[in-house]
Amino acid sequence: MTWRLAHPEVAVLAGIVSVFVCEATIHRSERKGLQRERRQLQQQLNQSAYSINQLQNSLSNVQAELHRRDIIGTPAARELLKRQEEAVIAQSAALDDRTNRQDRMFLAMERLLTFQTEQTASIQQHLADLLAQLASEPRQVVTMNDSVLVQNQEEEKMRNQFRSTSDALIAELFD
Repeated sequence: MTWRLAHPEVAVLAGIVSVFVCEATIHRSERKGLQRERRQLQQQLNQSAYSINQLQNSLSNVQAELHRRDIIGTPAARELLKRQEEAVIAQSAALDDRTNRQDRMFLAMERLLTFQTEQTASIQQHLADLLAQLASEPRQVVTMNDSVLVQNQEEEKMRNQFRSTSDALIAELFD
């Protein structure tokens, strides 16, 4: 015991050596695990390369067979392929046309919605102005119908204008 207390350098050195030994053991274990994982990945890579080579060989064989069949193919088969290509082209054109019509319809609907929003805001503003006017003139007779104030011709003009614009936009959608 006296020897240990008299030489603390030896105790520190022994502690450093033991930490080094522990770290070396842990490092060796991690390195072995990484090497094992590398070997597994290398095997998977080799298997994938082999599979790709097999697929390329199969593809080459299929292409050669298709080329051979094309060379000796019957005129009816060629005509069928030609008609199928024409049908695919016609379907593509129809799909493009439909997409264009849908785009036009969505744009028209967006304009209609914008117009309706603007009209609603305008009607609300007119109604607010009218209510303010009515509030300032107490002698006037006011008629309420379905919670909507009915009083002057200007509102009716706005409704008719809105209906005609809406009808025009809807007609444009279906043309």
